Amino acid sequence: MLRTNTRHAVQRYFLLILIAFGAMAVTAQNSTTAEADNAFNRGAYAEAAQEYLRVYGKLKGVDEKGEVNFKIGECYRLMLNYEAAEDYYKKSIVARHDEQNPEVHFRYGEVLQAQDKFDVAIEKYNEYKEKGGDKSKANAAIGECEALALAMDEPPSRYIVEQVPMLNTEQFDYAPSWSEKRFDEIVFASSRPSSAGSSDDPITGESYMDLFKAERDKKGKWSTPVPLNNTINTPSSEGGVAFDSRYKRMYFTRCIDEKKATFACDIYYADKRGRDFGPAEPLNIIDREVNDSSQVGHPALTPGDMYLVFVSDMPGGFGGKDLWYMEYDRKEDKWSKPKNLGEKVNTPEDEMFPYFRGDTTLYFSSRGHGSMGGLDVFKAPYAGEAMKFGDVERLPAPINSSADDFGLIFMDDEDQGMLSSNRPGGKGKDDIYEFKMPPLEFNYIANVYDFDTGSPLANAKVTVQGTDGNSYELTADGNGGVKLDNGEIAKETNYSVDVSLEGYIGTGDQFSTVGLSESTTFAREYFLKEIILDQEYDLPLVLYPFDQSELLINEEVNSADSLNYLFDLMERNPNFVIQLESHTDTRGAADYNQRLSQARAETCVQYLISKGIDTERIEPVGKGESDPKILDKEIEAMATEEEREAAHQTNRRTVFRILRYDYVPKEQKGQ
Repeated sequence: MLRTNTRHAVQRYFLLILIAFGAMAVTAQNSTTAEADNAFNRGAYAEAAQEYLRVYGKLKGVDEKGEVNFKIGECYRLMLNYEAAEDYYKKSIVARHDEQNPEVHFRYGEVLQAQDKFDVAIEKYNEYKEKGGDKSKANAAIGECEALALAMDEPPSRYIVEQVPMLNTEQFDYAPSWSEKRFDEIVFASSRPSSAGSSDDPITGESYMDLFKAERDKKGKWSTPVPLNNTINTPSSEGGVAFDSRYKRMYFTRCIDEKKATFACDIYYADKRGRDFGPAEPLNIIDREVNDSSQVGHPALTPGDMYLVFVSDMPGGFGGKDLWYMEYDRKEDKWSKPKNLGEKVNTPEDEMFPYFRGDTTLYFSSRGHGSMGGLDVFKAPYAGEAMKFGDVERLPAPINSSADDFGLIFMDDEDQGMLSSNRPGGKGKDDIYEFKMPPLEFNYIANVYDFDTGSPLANAKVTVQGTDGNSYELTADGNGGVKLDNGEIAKETNYSVDVSLEGYIGTGDQFSTVGLSESTTFAREYFLKEIILDQEYDLPLVLYPFDQSELLINEEVNSADSLNYLFDLMERNPNFVIQLESHTDTRGAADYNQRLSQARAETCVQYLISKGIDTERIEPVGKGESDPKILDKEIEAMATEEEREAAHQTNRRTVFRILRYDYVPKEQKGQ
């Protein structure tokens, strides 16, 4: 029988479809628990738990009771009944079974972690270490727990994951597959009571797995699931479905179980006939006369149906259960021999539930590759060569959780789909969830104020222009406020903003949604200066080389950037006519300073004209040393040379005055 020792309930899912056995080596049997131990060893966990409970009263010693409580806890853990498992691990510890088997603390920690009880789980992992358990194993689990707690508290992605109540029961419901090209119909596995057959699965204590179909209407509501016809569903277990690209042929897993004689699982196929399916035939991936124990299941087809990927523990893998594939030969109408998908994807742990999104990405679930807990969903990009894939990447929370997450499918190229999980808060043991990436929401909210008084400026005009061609003309309300918060601001778009009001100097700015992956509100405040004619307005610092008139531009200073402030202002205020003034300090001859300042003013004006400002709108004036801001006597009274030099620099300034604001641009004159 197949033996596996993976953590959490990884075995469970293969049991649900592939009937794997022997999750734990049971300790030495005694006559009282022999029947229960045998049931456990063959994977009949529900049967084993009931048998352990039946004989519990016959046990005499505390040691025996502690061990049996641990075994019952293991049964419930492997049946994904974590609350019951928690209870029996606790009883086992009370009976001091942990003194001889510290593993009870580790298993206890696992079921707590699977229920998002991270702090208590860490306590159990630490107790496992204290009792002599593997420290590296415990530390890894503690690190995983801490990372999970952070991810659950602050999910690193915007995905929304919601349970689908209409599809779920208190039993196992999992592994949906699209069965129609419009993505409004699924087939999935379930152990709900309406499954075929009258007996219960000794592994789960519930009905054997069958395949069910459900449809979604135009409003997004799912119908009540109904079982597939009896050519597909049998008294044994069926699960793990994939459809070809035309949705005419279904591949699925069947695990035959007859009178406690369990056979290895295989992939079957059946063609669609109207609303039902014809006879199911085995794909015969493995020659059962040679190998009667290797498990095969979880089929997935690549687009175009050229490759069939599946899960198996057949010899030649990397450990546990691996992803394998076969290539279809159209001429011969047959599949090639299985090939392992390679160590890029497969690990010593289990890889399961493959799925292809388009022809570029393989999705699958694994306990390897550093999962967040239980089975996690991973993806691997196509590497440019048939059935070769690049670096594996784990999907973020909340797609992945502290529990088992698997069986993910997408709605074509849409960033939404379905997945299976036994995360806390579900309806049953496994549930089907829908996930989607909500659209990014971008808002623009602004207020306009008077620069000097801080009062809101009602009726200010705010123009928001996007590179997508959309433009919005807004008028400030009584509080000076405007907003765009109803989907107007688009993703991957640059925006420019102009703010104006009669009698004020207009301003504005830019913002961008390009490259943003989070919803964002762009909040702005604009302060408009009232226009006062013939008043000196400061410019950002414009410098020149000593005794020269060209703009100073080096690694430390870029005076052209400073003049761009004035260019922007004149672009936003196309009716302005200004006077640009250059001043010197009082050192040197007055006539020389006058000539130098005039040349510097003309340099600034020529720069603005070169950028498109009309010559009629700007007048250069050199003021020389005639209008210092700080008088010589004030400078002479300063204590240090550093202060005096700073004062001279204040006098060496470039400023502007607004002469009038009635200029009519040439393009408007012709209208």
